[in-house]
Amino acid sequence: MLVKLDQWIPDADETLQGVIVDLDDMIPTSRGYQGAPSAVSPGLAALATACRTASIVSLLDGSNVMFAGTQTKIYKSGSTSWTDVTRTTSDYTGSSLSKWRFAQQGNITLAVNGIDICQKYDHSSASDFADLTAMPISYTAEAVGQFILVGDYIDPAGSVVTHDGWACSAIGDYTDWTADVNTQCVYGRLLDTPGPVIAVKRLGDYAIYYKRRSMYLARYVGTPSIWDFSMVSDIVGAVSHEAIAKVGTTHYFLSDDDFYAYDTASVTPISGQIKEWFNLNINNKYRTDTQALHDRINGWVYWFYVSGTGTSLNAYVVYNYRTQKWGKGTLAIEATSEYVAGARTYADFLLLYPTYAAFTGFTYGDLQASEGTPKPAVFDSTHTLKTITGTSTSSSITPNIIGDDEIKTLIRRVRPRYMLIPTSASMINYYADQAGETFTEDATTTQTSGKFDVIRSARWHRGKISFTGDVELMGLDVEARNAGRE
Repeated sequence: MLVKLDQWIPDADETLQGVIVDLDDMIPTSRGYQGAPSAVSPGLAALATACRTASIVSLLDGSNVMFAGTQTKIYKSGSTSWTDVTRTTSDYTGSSLSKWRFAQQGNITLAVNGIDICQKYDHSSASDFADLTAMPISYTAEAVGQFILVGDYIDPAGSVVTHDGWACSAIGDYTDWTADVNTQCVYGRLLDTPGPVIAVKRLGDYAIYYKRRSMYLARYVGTPSIWDFSMVSDIVGAVSHEAIAKVGTTHYFLSDDDFYAYDTASVTPISGQIKEWFNLNINNKYRTDTQALHDRINGWVYWFYVSGTGTSLNAYVVYNYRTQKWGKGTLAIEATSEYVAGARTYADFLLLYPTYAAFTGFTYGDLQASEGTPKPAVFDSTHTLKTITGTSTSSSITPNIIGDDEIKTLIRRVRPRYMLIPTSASMINYYADQAGETFTEDATTTQTSGKFDVIRSARWHRGKISFTGDVELMGLDVEARNAGRE
């Protein structure tokens, strides 16, 4: 009997063929499910305090620079250490909840946190960020075309807080924020729906403005209106700036009730049958802390969230947008980012990897001296950046329940269909004689010769298989036979 491992659907009937009842640290692939990559250090030292947000920015010459923000400082990454690039006049104030949002236009990086004066960094000449006093103190910012757009701002002219407001710089001049239709610097408000602007994110030539329970599409139309806003939804919005992942021409994001995809044509729910499970497992008090992370190579979007009674990011769900399937796992983090290794010298390698043992968990591509495709990364609870590219440490999967209300089945052997064989594996067998009753835990069996040998007769069977090391599998061959009705 082939038991397929189609997809994890915790809200579905557990007896449906192909349903994965439960899993941990497993992610869907194009062929099945694999153990989730572990977090490994690329060699950067830890930040002095907790990372709130981090971002990779791309310069005009094609190079990449990484910034990380704490409550009071901004750092720039090197190959092994961080350089404090906070403004020279003073540390930032921030707040217990403030996060830095970065926008890139040409070789200029702008940073806003909604509390401190907006910051600028000119990569052609600067060694530190500096105040950009002309720009409104903003909660969120984005570069779209020749403009910088902001949301939820304090007007620099009158110090008026406009939570539902939007504004754009003069065309081609990020330093000019004086309202003037001739320069195309304009200010406006989004009054059709209540609440402050949560995020502004670019999508092609458009700017998407998100509130908690609504969203708007902004099109550049030139003078006199400059930007034309149309409401996309008065029901769906994003819970935070960080909960939105841009993948090509689509935004993937978490709202108050579900996960969605938006491509300027439609807003589509994507959670399928994990919606109920997720809303029961997330600590809704901290829903707005959720942070998304895109793995470009594998086609995954992670959402790190606060689960159970936790108070900080401690778990994730992951969506494979190529197969439209879900996985989940546990990992305590402070913030998400992408990471691109900058050029390194032989001296850098000797410092980072003084012995052969130090290379454990890395692939050849991870150790390349030149820059390449950004890798998914997180800051862990020690404020250390780690890429999610390491060897899977441990994972588990629980396939659908098999059996029949009338006939008992004798299970003799279970053989996983691997695409990648793990270092070791074990299986706990569970059984019950009536649908709906609590399963009884049976023996734990260690995998030998690629199989689990079990002997159990019952009407209903369920197995939890745990793995050590990298693993990928697509199904199980279960040797079973009719054992009668009694």
